[in-house]
Amino acid sequence: MGVLFNVAIPTGRAKLFRGKKVQGDFDIKVEQAEFSEINLVSHASGTCNVDMQVIRNGTKVVRSFKPDFVLIRQHAFSMAENEDFRNLIIGLQYAGVASINSLDSIFNLCDKPWAFAQLISCYKKLGPEKFPLIEQTFYPNYKDMVRIEVCLEIM
Repeated sequence: MGVLFNVAIPTGRAKLFRGKKVQGDFDIKVEQAEFSEINLVSHASGTCNVDMQVIRNGTKVVRSFKPDFVLIRQHAFSMAENEDFRNLIIGLQYAGVASINSLDSIFNLCDKPWAFAQLISCYKKLGPEKFPLIEQTFYPNYKDMVRIEVCLEIM
């Protein structure tokens, strides 16, 4: 049996996999939780143990499992308090858990300026006609942004 770990806000997608098989032979068991509801331990040997505590229909459900592959449908990083789950992405990568969507891309998209920098590389290679981008400016922190704007107003 293969365990598909779906990291997402519950939507009922797990029902889509009920009774399905991978390559016609292996049943799929779906475990679904949000990042805030899980903890994991990963080993360099390739094992990953996930503990989840979720509330389903008013009942607390506690489970532990070893995911065979993961589907991530939730942002791993937000500026909001307690919304940084990059450590869980690192843990999945550390154990080499297969992912339907690339763990590299999920981690890279945690930092929007980093992702935009990758787009700038494509823009430079392909040119503005083939790869147009909306112009943006990067400031390493808000203080530099304010300081530069004030200097421009004085000039």
